Amino acid sequence: MWKSYNRYMNFPAPRANDQKKLLDALLEDVAASPGAIVVFDLDDTLFSTADRHLRILAEFAARLEASDARSADLVRSITREKLRYSVIDTAKDHGLDEALAKDLKNFWFARFFKNPYLLEDSIIAGGPEYAAEVLARGGRAFYMTGRDEGMREGTEASLLRHRFPEPDGNKVVLVLKPRFDTPDFAFKNEALTKIGELGAVLGSFENEPGHVNMFIEHFPKGRHFLLETKHSGKPVEPHAATLKIKDFRR
Repeated sequence: MWKSYNRYMNFPAPRANDQKKLLDALLEDVAASPGAIVVFDLDDTLFSTADRHLRILAEFAARLEASDARSADLVRSITREKLRYSVIDTAKDHGLDEALAKDLKNFWFARFFKNPYLLEDSIIAGGPEYAAEVLARGGRAFYMTGRDEGMREGTEASLLRHRFPEPDGNKVVLVLKPRFDTPDFAFKNEALTKIGELGAVLGSFENEPGHVNMFIEHFPKGRHFLLETKHSGKPVEPHAATLKIKDFRR
């Protein structure tokens, strides 16, 4: 079972050779099946959200400065390595009281899903090059994310900024939730059925174990990857067929 609930995962890095072989094997599959689809999640799969969190924390600390300098310093002491999946857990780890942690959560929620903040994200190493290589081998790249349509502008700008293949609705498709309040799992489960009707889905990349399991259930003959970045902490046992990688470097 997953033991590092609600925190950044801390698995041993895969050996470079093994990671290269796993990633190359999917590209070979794509080359042998023109028009095949590879599905990529975005948050903590192609993009790291750490800098988005840190910008919001910095803004919260600045707001606190005049009224509570001590708490502002506590918030500023939060580093990338100390971020947990839940901002509440991060706050409590650093000594913020319950009322202030709740205030931070509301402050964070009002910003984290907004387009300007999406531009703070950095890439998971090798992601743009790997997505481009899928296209070069004759495949199609589908970005399927739990972000909603209201985040399309920032998402497209971020993809362009980091030189990912640009969505064109054909070879590169961006799939967003129609509604913010739709649970990610339900949205992706339904979307996978539709994507499967558009061509052979030979591979996928996700940071959530439960979502990887869902891909394997939908497309058991594909190669499905778990990015060892961070996840929500839901106690899900990864399917035995799950392929684990640290990033997209080959």
